[in-house]
Amino acid sequence: MPARAEALAVVRAMTGCLAHYEGLDHDTAADLALAIDEACTVLIDMAPARATLVLVEDPRADEFVVRVSTDCEVVDNDPDAVVLSAFTRRVLEALTDRVGTFVEDTGFGQQGETRPALGISLSVRRRWAATPG
Repeated sequence: MPARAEALAVVRAMTGCLAHYEGLDHDTAADLALAIDEACTVLIDMAPARATLVLVEDPRADEFVVRVSTDCEVVDNDPDAVVLSAFTRRVLEALTDRVGTFVEDTGFGQQGETRPALGISLSVRRRWAATPG
């Protein structure tokens, strides 16, 4: 989908629906949707014109992982420093169980050129999952 603010409602709805379908409780699903909204907003603000926002939701047995990314023109060697301000990181960590950033080489570029994709990964544990004891 286009990396524009207008896409946020669709991303929120998709995340909320899948989180409920996967059996996450209401509060966890709502927190995850807010975290995805914040992560997408950060990436949209960094994205070049006509960039694409990619959302991958990966429900696993013990956690629900969401990765959101967009193509960038330039990526620093430390994507964490570029993407997440201290405030944004605190917000995402308050809403989810794990926050990470990543850089991938992708085919997002035009006419054979490749641009790196910069992304944010968020995970929430399934509360009913067995914990090591």
